[in-house]
Amino acid sequence: MTTQISFAGFSPRKISLTSLTLLLCATPLTAFTQPPTTSSTPTTAAVPTLAENLSVTPKFGQTQEQLAADRDECGRWAHGQTGFDPGQYGGGVAASDYGARRQQYGRALAACLEGHGYNVRFAAPAIAPPNSNPPPPPAALPVVARYSPPPRPELKYHPFAVQIDGGYSVTTGATSQDLDGGSNAGLGLSWFPTSALPIGIRVDGSYSWFRAKNRLLDTGNFTSGHEDFYGGDADLQLNLAHRSSAAQLYLFGGIGWYREQTVLRQVSIVSGTVCGYFYCGPGYFPAVTAERRTTSDWHQAWNAGLGLEVAIADRTSFFIEARYLRIMPNRNQTKFVPITLGLRF
Repeated sequence: MTTQISFAGFSPRKISLTSLTLLLCATPLTAFTQPPTTSSTPTTAAVPTLAENLSVTPKFGQTQEQLAADRDECGRWAHGQTGFDPGQYGGGVAASDYGARRQQYGRALAACLEGHGYNVRFAAPAIAPPNSNPPPPPAALPVVARYSPPPRPELKYHPFAVQIDGGYSVTTGATSQDLDGGSNAGLGLSWFPTSALPIGIRVDGSYSWFRAKNRLLDTGNFTSGHEDFYGGDADLQLNLAHRSSAAQLYLFGGIGWYREQTVLRQVSIVSGTVCGYFYCGPGYFPAVTAERRTTSDWHQAWNAGLGLEVAIADRTSFFIEARYLRIMPNRNQTKFVPITLGLRF
């Protein structure tokens, strides 16, 4: 059935208003709840977090680097407040507390980010706690054994070093007419104040033993004897430039003080009573019939030498040295060349 509507008494203005009212009434309410159109001006995109359902948008144009720094700081704060650690398996909490602790962690994280000037949307995820049994470890990769040679020892800077040495001393000049060459032993300490300069100070103590020759023995019809020299030196050491880090040459020299001790004996065959295992009777046997011992005062000396040092471990090196040593006074100079081998630590 068709119904006719009469427009009598309505003016065109009233007809337009009436039509607009009917159109608005017929429009669904959802048309008024649509989100506003996006502005053409670019905005910073929301950044979701890794473990929590958060969407973070800067309010004041913070950069992505600042956002990452603030999120890391807030994550540590939220962990301290709730005890939940998303970086650990199961959050580092009991399985029964997993859901509640995770939601508390997310809310604390969101509150912190909002305090740093961000818009945050949060929805607590309904996620069941993880299985109490951790996942099986990955299969072990095959082990490939490769030989690598040990590092080569190098000479490194150490302010202090201790050395022990020993060797053979060769007599020279007039000393070689009275004494044969003999053995020596020594101990030393060196100090290099800085690695910037190759100059150091060393103090060495030494002992040398020499067998007496006939010229010295004939001064009193002695048959045997020896001379001992003991003392020390205070030297400067200069390390020479070298290409290898495992070995170096160096020069040294300085002054010292030494003392000389001479022991001469006369051994003769004398007669007397000789006793064996079962009886005693007259016989002949050697005996010391004369002895002379003299010890000099401390005399000044000077020395100069050359050395080679080779690294054999981290703080250990082997060295060989040869020096020329002259002991005063000038009227009776003693000259010899100690050649020593040793270790420096």
